Amino acid sequence: MSAAAISAVRCLVVGQFPPPDLELIRRAIPADRAELVLAEPAEDLARLGKFEVIWRLFPAETDGVARDQLSEALDTHPEVRWVHTASAGIDQLATLLVDRPNTILTHSAGVTAIPIAEFVVGCLLHHFKRVPELAQLQQRRQSVQLTLRELGDLRVVLFGLGAIGSEVARRLFPFGCQLVGVRRDPSRPSPAGVTEVFGPQELARACHGADALVLVAPLTSDTERAVDAGVLSQLAERSVVVNVARGGLVDESALLAALALGRPGAAYLDTFVEEPLPQESPFWTAPGAHVSPHLSWSSSHLGLRTSQLFTEQLSRWLAREPLLNLADPRAGY
Repeated sequence: MSAAAISAVRCLVVGQFPPPDLELIRRAIPADRAELVLAEPAEDLARLGKFEVIWRLFPAETDGVARDQLSEALDTHPEVRWVHTASAGIDQLATLLVDRPNTILTHSAGVTAIPIAEFVVGCLLHHFKRVPELAQLQQRRQSVQLTLRELGDLRVVLFGLGAIGSEVARRLFPFGCQLVGVRRDPSRPSPAGVTEVFGPQELARACHGADALVLVAPLTSDTERAVDAGVLSQLAERSVVVNVARGGLVDESALLAALALGRPGAAYLDTFVEEPLPQESPFWTAPGAHVSPHLSWSSSHLGLRTSQLFTEQLSRWLAREPLLNLADPRAGY
C-alpha cells in the first residue's frame, strides 16, 4: 500500500441501498484523501483493517433480517470516530452509539424531504377531494354530486418542524392552508406560513378543530405514543391523520378506536410500530385506514441526493469543518 493510501481517511460503507455513487465521491475527493471500502453483504468486517468513518446505508435484501452490519462494524472497530447514516431518523441507531461519546453521529435529514412532502400533499388531496368515494361511485355506476373541500379551508397541524416538516409547510403554504406547528422548542424560527407554534405538551390544544394532523416528528421518549385518544378527540369531523414519520408516535389502539367512530375520518399510515405490517393487523381493514409500506420517501433522486450529502460531509470532515445534521443519541434525534 502506498504512503498516500496509508494517510487517507478510510471510510467503510455498510449496506447497499440506495446504491452509493462512489465515483461521484471519488471525483470530488482525491483517492489520496479518502479511501472508500464497500463491504459486501457477507463480508468479515473485522478483516478489513481500521476505519475512521462509517457510511451506513440501508441493508440489502441479501443481508438477511438477522444481520446488522453497522452493529458488527462498531463492535469490531472501536477506532471509528464518525458514523453518517442514510436515514433521517436515528431512533434505531441511538442505542448503538449512546455509550460511545467520542463517536460523532450525523443523519440525512432533508434527503427525503421533497418526496415525503409531496406524498403528504397527495394524501390530503386524496382525502378532501373524496377520491375513495368517487372510486366507489364508479364501481357502482352511480352519478352522485359530492361536496369537495379546498385545501385553503384547512387547519393543518404539523407535528414536527424539522427538514421534512418544513418542506411540507413549503408545499402547503401556496394552497392557503392555516398551518400550525408543534415542536420541542416553539421559540425557534418557523417556516413561512406557519402561524402558530406549540410545544409537544400542547399537542392536543394545537389539534383542537384541526382538519389534518401530519406526523413528521422524530421518535423519542417525549414523542412516543404522543398521538393518543385525547389528541385524536380534538380533531374535527372528517379530519385526517397522516403518519410519514414513525409508528411509535401513535397509540395504535387509540387510533383504531377513533377510526371506528369516524374521527378522524381517515388515516394515511406509511409507518407502524411493527414493520412490515403483520397480515393479521386490524389496520388492513379498519374503516378509513390507508396503508402503505413505508415508501413515502421513495424517489428516483434518492441515490444521488444521498451521495451528494455524504460527499459534502466527507469534504467537511477532511477540512475539519463543522458537519451538517449532527445527532444526539441520548436525545434520540
